[in-house]
Amino acid sequence: IVNADGRIVAVLLGRPDGDDWDDVVAEMARVMDGVRRRGVARGVFKSKLRRHRRGNFFKLADGYSLGGGQQVKPGNLAHSKEYRKLLQILRLNHSIRRIAGFQSSGLARYLPKLYAYYASVFKGLFERQPELEQIFSNSIFPSTTYNLGPDVFTAEHLDGHNTPYGMCGLTSGGKYDHKTGGHVYLKQLKLVLEFPSGSSALILSAACEHGNTPIQAGETRYSMTQYAAGELFRWVTYGYQTAKSLLAQVDGEAKKQLLDGEPGERAAWAIGLLSKADELEADRRAVFGKY
Repeated sequence: IVNADGRIVAVLLGRPDGDDWDDVVAEMARVMDGVRRRGVARGVFKSKLRRHRRGNFFKLADGYSLGGGQQVKPGNLAHSKEYRKLLQILRLNHSIRRIAGFQSSGLARYLPKLYAYYASVFKGLFERQPELEQIFSNSIFPSTTYNLGPDVFTAEHLDGHNTPYGMCGLTSGGKYDHKTGGHVYLKQLKLVLEFPSGSSALILSAACEHGNTPIQAGETRYSMTQYAAGELFRWVTYGYQTAKSLLAQVDGEAKKQLLDGEPGERAAWAIGLLSKADELEADRRAVFGKY
């Protein structure tokens, strides 16, 4: 999906080649359902946690971030012992890992310049903070959320903490009729997309309001998303420190203005990370060489 300038602003990845993807997605749904049931039984999920701004379902978040509790520097999300046990079940599941890898490889294939920028930023973070945990060795994304069903549909929202020019990977699973529910809609793009179980996509979740339509009674739907917090990129841009720390230095305001660039300059740079469809092959060669 491209904008008026031909830049890729969303990608419908569909599903990878092979005959076993239905089995992979069914396993994702099975393990998420089991984790939800186990979390409820062990008191990890309280009833008040079910309802939140994205919908009415239990979810788990994993990875490393900055902001929302990691105010001093980037850090791994802090969780209770029982919460971490639930996350470990998901982390080690082969089907979950395959889905994470598919979303990440989709980012590399269709937005190679953005992928390369992610790689350079996160490489610098890990060199300075080896304690940060990469959830999946086959995925570039630093964070993931598991929406544990059994009938997930998200309310219209923006993911304001994600980097505004970054892509969010999403994959849906479960047993539902994609003709009557479970659609993905992208408000600013004025698109409502049928989204069958097993489908994946990349969207600008911090720049385009989005959500899902409800599924029918008796149907099931689960989903998995991967994303990156905008504060991680600002931390690196400002010399591995927060904007507050930079501004506290001598000539901090001038340094910040220099890093931010002239009005509109950084926005133009960020938009430039999104490949144009007719330049995609050239961008792939420039980033990855011959392939």
